[in-house]
Amino acid sequence: MTDPPASPKANRLATPGWLDGRLVLGVLLVLVSVVVGARVLSSADRSQTVWAAARDLAPGSVLTADDLHRTRVRLFGGDTKRYVSGGAPVGYVLRRGVGADELLPYFALVKPTDDVPYRLVTVPVARGHLPPGLTAQQQVDVYVSPQTKAGAAAVATPPRLVVRNVTVVQRPKSSGFTGGATTEESIVLRLRPTEVPLVLAAMSEGRIDLVGVPKAQEVPFRTVDQDQAG
Repeated sequence: MTDPPASPKANRLATPGWLDGRLVLGVLLVLVSVVVGARVLSSADRSQTVWAAARDLAPGSVLTADDLHRTRVRLFGGDTKRYVSGGAPVGYVLRRGVGADELLPYFALVKPTDDVPYRLVTVPVARGHLPPGLTAQQQVDVYVSPQTKAGAAAVATPPRLVVRNVTVVQRPKSSGFTGGATTEESIVLRLRPTEVPLVLAAMSEGRIDLVGVPKAQEVPFRTVDQDQAG
């Protein structure tokens, strides 16, 4: 009589090991993802709201609410204190020109309490003797072409530069009607006190021409104290 075959040994489930390489790698990937995500969120929170120009503004411009808009940017190092980030600087005067959407730096502003002398003078300019796209807040050079009389005929002399880099405050909007008798536009210029008599004398001498100043050649606006120091 033969003995019955021995029963096979039961297979037992192996206890998972914490030192399994794939498990360790998975845990490390999760930790790295958490750290990177936290740093990304932290960097996003470093952005701040500052003021920027809503359009091109010339030196000497007195800022209004329409000249400004708020924008959110990320700044680093010393730049975080370079640009205006508090209340709207309405009423401040620009020392230099600021381009459209350019961030507004503190050093470009003159306090409204500072002595900033200027006068507003309306200058009649014939059509065709000023830049066609001339708008407020641009700088121009003022020329005069003196008219001298020789007998009954008027003799034109070469144009003469009167003042440089003056800011246009206002140009009246055209009505689109050109058939009338009016052939001049009344351009309001912001002048320094010493420039006023020069421009008034030029207006009585002859025809006034306004020549546009390129943005890169605009001259910063100066206060009385800065003029005396210079």
